[in-house]
Amino acid sequence: MDILNQQPHFEHLSVIRATGADAASFLQGQLSNDFVLLKPNQWQLAAYCSPKGRMLASFWGIKLANSPELQDICLVLSKDIAAATLKRLSMFVMRAKLTLSAADDMLPELFATHGLAVWSEREVPRGVARITAPLVDLFVPQMLNYESIGGVSFKKGCYPGQEVVARSQFRGTIKRRTYLVSFSQAISGKAFEALSSAVGQSVFACGEDEAVGVVLQTTSTSNNDGLALICIQTSHAHHDLRLADPFGEKLIMRQLPYPLLDHL
Repeated sequence: MDILNQQPHFEHLSVIRATGADAASFLQGQLSNDFVLLKPNQWQLAAYCSPKGRMLASFWGIKLANSPELQDICLVLSKDIAAATLKRLSMFVMRAKLTLSAADDMLPELFATHGLAVWSEREVPRGVARITAPLVDLFVPQMLNYESIGGVSFKKGCYPGQEVVARSQFRGTIKRRTYLVSFSQAISGKAFEALSSAVGQSVFACGEDEAVGVVLQTTSTSNNDGLALICIQTSHAHHDLRLADPFGEKLIMRQLPYPLLDHL
């Protein structure tokens, strides 16, 4: 299924830029992935968690420069949570030698020169869910499969929520996972409009009154089908799933493009 809108578009994205001698070490202590070992011009996924291990934001991060005097790291995230995320991160800079700033003007360069499209486009078919406003503070990273797609390092030092994330992994307490789904056939314009605004809507098992999950992210294909990433209880992964209500649009489970890492 070919995805529509292949040309880079970034009106839904923002950039937080960290510059200074301590940029990498600061982010190392705040995010779920290893920014000290990140090589220049290399992208990686990372989560920003609350002390309870719930994701407040997710990033595509790239290190543009790396020297003892100057490190320059760009974090690409959803525009609707960018201001709040920058404000929260800035609270913890203290005496660290870096500057955090909004840098949306970097987006064209990141797409044109540094290959952001390879990472940020086609997120849904690649099984990579991005945190947006309706999803803030709802999921530990494993619920969005971040440990399976290179978004979590279990070998780095501490960061907010690290103990919860590690405990979830090593004790096997992950009861919700992210799955790729589609509609069973081409859908009407009205149904597609509903899908496009479905982020945060509940997912039900057919005929059951209680929701079993939530819609994370949506897109469309060239034949007007809808694709979505949903986070649901693993016990319902093989059930008849419906969007928005127990008898709503039928969702068809698709194969994720990566295996789930259940145990380390």
